[in-house]
Amino acid sequence: MKISCVKRDETGSGASNKLRREDFIPGVVYGKNKTPESISLSRKDMDTILKELGSNAILDLEMNGKPYHVMLKDIQKDAILGNVLHADFMQVGKDQKVVVAVPVHLENAESLHNEGALVHHLDYVEAECLSDSIPKSIHLDVAELKVGEHFTVAELVAGEGVKILNDPEEVVVSLSQFRVEEEESEEEERTEPVLIGEEEEETE
Repeated sequence: MKISCVKRDETGSGASNKLRREDFIPGVVYGKNKTPESISLSRKDMDTILKELGSNAILDLEMNGKPYHVMLKDIQKDAILGNVLHADFMQVGKDQKVVVAVPVHLENAESLHNEGALVHHLDYVEAECLSDSIPKSIHLDVAELKVGEHFTVAELVAGEGVKILNDPEEVVVSLSQFRVEEEESEEEERTEPVLIGEEEEETE
């Protein structure tokens, strides 16, 4: 994907807020052998990057006719509205290995809603791969999971050339027995006993 951006000469909160009001996102491009440059790109393009490529997007940022092969390294969002406020892009080589956080997507989770309490312990895993081979997500089918069982990192299939760095024994998802009966039993124990005949003795 190619996205055009413009070099920013003005920086600071005032200039950044002005850009946002005009539907642009302030950002920065940096790299190992590159002097950081302040940039701006359209909000529409930023939304396209996140929708089509995700939070680990690899793309070509074109500035003044020159392309920069970059990775979306970090974004800042409005805590209330969720709008992107700032974006950091890191210049990477196409044959360069990077470490990224990849989301774990559970498949067929809805089929277990009546079986037990499904707990998603690990939403993301750390993965190492070439910059052009970053998976958008890792899928885990939980349809066959039984009550009392769990899946670990070792059971994730990340794809060719992708190395997961988490502890292989770390639990990704588990299915536990519902605790409704136990909670009801505890509620009954907390109820004070009723003394039969006590009310009659007080009225005599």
